Amino acid sequence: MRVENSKKSKLELLITQLDLEQHIEEFRTFFARESSLYIEGDQELHFRYIQALDKLEFKAPPKISDFFTIKSHLKKSGVLNFEQVFEIVKVVRYFRYFKNRNLDGIIGEWMSKFDIAEKFTEVEKYFTSDGKFEENLDENLFGLSMRIKEHRNTMSSSLRRMMSSSKLSGYLVDTQVHFVNNEDCLLVRGGFNHVLKGAVVGRSTSGFFYVSPDSILKSKEQIRYIEQERETIFYEYAKEFSSKLHELQAFIGFIDKEFDKFDNYQARVLFAKSKNMQLIKSKNDSKIILKNFIHPALSNAKPINVDFSKNILMITGVNAGGKTMLLKSILASSFMAKYIIPMKLDDVNSHIGSFKSVLAIIDDPQNVKNDISTFAGRMQEFSRIFEHKSALVGVDEIELGTDSDEAAALFKVILDDLIKRGQKVVVTTHHKRLAALMADRDDVELMAALYDEEHRKPTYEFMQGIIGKSYAFETAARYGINNSIVKEAKAVYGDNSEKLSLLIERGSQLERELKQKHKKVDEKLEDLRLKELTLKETKEAN
Repeated sequence: MRVENSKKSKLELLITQLDLEQHIEEFRTFFARESSLYIEGDQELHFRYIQALDKLEFKAPPKISDFFTIKSHLKKSGVLNFEQVFEIVKVVRYFRYFKNRNLDGIIGEWMSKFDIAEKFTEVEKYFTSDGKFEENLDENLFGLSMRIKEHRNTMSSSLRRMMSSSKLSGYLVDTQVHFVNNEDCLLVRGGFNHVLKGAVVGRSTSGFFYVSPDSILKSKEQIRYIEQERETIFYEYAKEFSSKLHELQAFIGFIDKEFDKFDNYQARVLFAKSKNMQLIKSKNDSKIILKNFIHPALSNAKPINVDFSKNILMITGVNAGGKTMLLKSILASSFMAKYIIPMKLDDVNSHIGSFKSVLAIIDDPQNVKNDISTFAGRMQEFSRIFEHKSALVGVDEIELGTDSDEAAALFKVILDDLIKRGQKVVVTTHHKRLAALMADRDDVELMAALYDEEHRKPTYEFMQGIIGKSYAFETAARYGINNSIVKEAKAVYGDNSEKLSLLIERGSQLERELKQKHKKVDEKLEDLRLKELTLKETKEAN
């Protein structure tokens, strides 16, 4: 139990870190019964069923309770109540609804496996569509119901006569029959006892009295007696139903398990249709290509397009330019693909790999109570990442909490080691030194958040292959810092530092461009070599 709770808490924490709470909460409302987000078993097969169901128009299943208690009672030859029996009836009726459509393909084959026994039909016929017992099918119950109806009419007539009485009219608050604490009552003012004999069963918010008159006591007693007779008959039916269902335990276990699967499928399909989202599952590699992805927490957002085919993606660039949301989007899309949760993207041109774990280091881990600094907390989080294999790791502002030059060296080695362990890492950073140290690797992809120099604001767009400026001074001015303070800060920062920053960015860009050119030249040389070989072979053949 502790292990399950631990897994759940880690999952919920990740959902919170990736800003997916509202999306997941809304998704869960589409389930007919409470269920885990992950579908156990063959994911390829599950996805085939989901795709087949996605092509159909169908009504959502009713809300269904868990069968654990029901199956436990039947196993011990216990007696189910009508509500529990109707839970089974609801599942059977829903599968029959699909079975009667005579569908083709994988869904039709699945529904053909549901063979509903005649013994179950004998139970099912006693329940209406909303779960009420069909008393008309039993002559005794029908007769008792009619007798109750007669007594209620007698009570109603008696109460109406009282309300029309001149003696009582001065004490009546209104001319309605109220039903309070399972009693038919009149609402009267204080002093009513001079003209009305009865029992007070409640008080109104205005201080008036709900009184059940003694004149209807006889009819109420008769109704109670008849109700006891009805309950005796109902209990006999409950025993009979439970006995028949006891013999159908294998069938009930089968439909319970199959409904769990179907519920997981239909919830995804109907949620996707409700928001015009797409269904996509993880592929058997580590490549991530997102086309027109929109994070569910954003509205009117610019679609994200990113090719993260390499081992490390380093995102640099302008402050408040969308770097963190890009990181969250990459992790969120991978998480949703792993659990086959609908999302908005171009599913045809997108490709999301498979990872055993999705890990996020996003929040400031500083904890005063435990004497944990920001940097120490970050080191604790990194130490846990080394325990995982084949994980997708997202680190926001990797340099948080320590000296930038020391951090650049430290995190370069950490990132190198994570890659050796088979991790795939996406990082946001303002460390141009760290980005420059990592940029010479073939398995590192650079990406920069862009800044509109003319309008002095971020564009919330990204360009691959470059290191971007932070535009700290421009961002400070945009968010209200006085221009004189910004100018003085620029002077303190100095032209040399600015030039060094630009040189790092430009140097990294030129280095990558040179590598690309070398690659193209090598490809052309190889192409020429093959052509030369072909010409030589042709010459020899001639």
